[in-house]
Amino acid sequence: MKIEDYIKQKGKATDGKKSVLFYSLFVMTNRIETIYNAGINDLTLKQLMLLILVAISEGETFTRYGKIMGSSRQNIKTLAQALEKKSYVSIKENEDDRRACGIFLTAKATKHFKDTDDYYTDQIYNLFSEFS
Repeated sequence: MKIEDYIKQKGKATDGKKSVLFYSLFVMTNRIETIYNAGINDLTLKQLMLLILVAISEGETFTRYGKIMGSSRQNIKTLAQALEKKSYVSIKENEDDRRACGIFLTAKATKHFKDTDDYYTDQIYNLFSEFS
């Protein structure tokens, strides 16, 4: 079913708009995951999302990344440890607060972004072409 058909079916009332928004978000999420999973198999989508956040703002704590991603501190720690095991990030204790750890990219992560940037940019354009 195309989004236009769904909009016509649900109408333009507030509840219909909410339904269309939910449907659109659900479809987009599934498409993003499908596109990603068809690509590089070394990282999960959640690991990639954390890597992107670290690339944008390196050195933040597990708690801070968790707030941004809508995940718990423990989930971020688990993702970061998996990424560290794969040599994509390093986890370093904060010098001022030994309880806090920052996440930092490695050369392998930088190379991953360089090698895959064009592929994912093309996939995102294709993904949004139906909605524009």
